[in-house]
Amino acid sequence: MEDDRLKVGLRPDYAEALGLAIYCFANLEWKAVRCCERLEAGSLDLLSDRTAGRIADTLLHLVGAMPASPAQAALRKAARDFEFLVGTRNNLVHAKPGLAPDQSEALFRDGDQWTLGELESVADTFTACGAMFDEALSGILAA
Repeated sequence: MEDDRLKVGLRPDYAEALGLAIYCFANLEWKAVRCCERLEAGSLDLLSDRTAGRIADTLLHLVGAMPASPAQAALRKAARDFEFLVGTRNNLVHAKPGLAPDQSEALFRDGDQWTLGELESVADTFTACGAMFDEALSGILAA
């Protein structure tokens, strides 16, 4: 029914941080796809329906084929960071709802609570990795 979502006992600040973290990862993921496209035309079509893990694998492969340079090394680091962050995103998206010690609703993965601070921190981490891709897209991968 209309507005049933408002019956969920999730604090608004927690819901906002969760949504922002997920959005920041989606933004990061598509920056990785754009890097792949710049490295190999047609990648966008091949990766548009792939998992983030497959995107990370493809990007690492394409970056590995580039000539060695400081810019290539920086892009390789960003690609490796992205590969690691895929696991972080999976832990977030596949978390289970439960009650925190203060009785507020929260997400848990393997018994560990995703706190508000952790959600904010992971959103920052996703964004920082995306900034490395932005640098490559405007630098070594500039069209």
